[in-house]
Amino acid sequence: MQCDRCNETVEAGDAFPHGGQTLCERCLMDALSPAKACDPWAVKLAKGALATSGEGATELKGLEKALCDLVTGRGRVPKKDLPGLLGVPVGELDRAFAVLRHMELLRGDRRPDGSVDLVPFAAPAE
Repeated sequence: MQCDRCNETVEAGDAFPHGGQTLCERCLMDALSPAKACDPWAVKLAKGALATSGEGATELKGLEKALCDLVTGRGRVPKKDLPGLLGVPVGELDRAFAVLRHMELLRGDRRPDGSVDLVPFAAPAE
């Protein structure tokens, strides 16, 4: 079978029906629990955790670290370019960005043409 979202081949036992589509487990999780970058409670909790542990105590790892390093190194990265630059699916990038947004390390900046760039949180808007 084939996932209707990512077109990845999956075995019959690993495919799930959802909304008239056949999805792999990763796409099903993205459909059932989409990443939310703008979540005031998550921001409050993340900032509280940083305050109690100290900013230096929170060390990023994996995709969050790679994404944060890429954006802070370049200053501005078009969101549409990230899957090619980091070699990961959009759903995983959205989840990693949501974590970094909650920690107020990265944010999205909408361009006049409607596209979105990721920028460091403290960067001025263009």
